[in-house]
Amino acid sequence: MQQQGAFILVCRGQALGNNGSNMEKLSEANATEIERLLEEVWPEAIEYPKEWRNARMIDRNKIVDEMKSGLHYFGIRANGKIVGLYKAGITGDVIMGEHQSVHPDYRRLGLAEAMYEQFIKFAKEIGCKKVLVNVLPSQVASTKIVKRLGFVKIKEYEQIPGMLVHLYELSL
Repeated sequence: MQQQGAFILVCRGQALGNNGSNMEKLSEANATEIERLLEEVWPEAIEYPKEWRNARMIDRNKIVDEMKSGLHYFGIRANGKIVGLYKAGITGDVIMGEHQSVHPDYRRLGLAEAMYEQFIKFAKEIGCKKVLVNVLPSQVASTKIVKRLGFVKIKEYEQIPGMLVHLYELSL
């Protein structure tokens, strides 16, 4: 359902928060809130190596720098706060989604799938031909989501030593 350009998320038949959860393009004004979410999410993401988790907990200055360099941040709000986000980088007609983060209190509600769907929609809107995402082999739910959305595994590689990932592609 669309409402004033925002993506309204309905999880398991119920809108989250007082007015639903809105997927929105985040801006530099949201950098402190993004930083807080990353500090809540990544220490708990024990399926990733510690060095990787630590590198994901970036501060507001790094977030602003990434936005200025062309990375796009999108987030979902519930009860007025950002509870999920991802960022997207564009190279030519290819878009890469990364850094998907969902607050521990909001997992298993469909936020990740909503973010993937919105990511694909954004890619189409800006004329991308391919969508790429990395998924850890152990992330069964994410693997099921990307396959259901039409992504195909094209590569398996170590993103950093000791961290195997599957690269999925969706042709638009």
